[in-house]
Amino acid sequence: MERNMTTKQKLDKFFREEYEWILRNVKKNIAYGPMSTYANDLVQEMVIQTYGMKEDRIEEMLENGKLKWYILSGAGMQLRSYTSPFWHTHRKQKMSSREFGLVGSTSNIFDRIDDTEELSTESLYDCMMKEIQNLHWYSKTLLNEYWINGMKLDDLHKKYKIGKVHLTRDLNKGILQIREACKDCDE
Repeated sequence: MERNMTTKQKLDKFFREEYEWILRNVKKNIAYGPMSTYANDLVQEMVIQTYGMKEDRIEEMLENGKLKWYILSGAGMQLRSYTSPFWHTHRKQKMSSREFGLVGSTSNIFDRIDDTEELSTESLYDCMMKEIQNLHWYSKTLLNEYWINGMKLDDLHKKYKIGKVHLTRDLNKGILQIREACKDCDE
């Protein structure tokens, strides 16, 4: 029966039988913890990639039993690579949305001084400048470059050779500290 099947039909059958197993293993071994939100999209990306391969390559992997390994190892590479189609489709948008604020926050945590209505009064501005000066030199430098001088996250990354995840975390921490200290300044 399988000899009469086309490559597409064999691949359809493979994914009907093995999809849940692949998804479980991606969630357990590749996209686990906070990355588990990507698991379904990651598996779908690998399915699309597999269907786009040459038929003789698919046939070879199905016969050798290496298609599962190919999908799992490909999923791991897709998840970690900044140049992969998966990253450009899913993770890049999520990373850039983190630049615009914290999840669940209604205000933009990265509002800069020149475009924030909150900073219209001198007392709030003075409070924020004082709090920036009280920060550790590292946080003070990042906030001055980003918040005051308007430098973009990519530019900070290139200038200081610090990962964007760390920059985002450190900027969030500093901004939250300043907002907390200055929340009563303008009331």
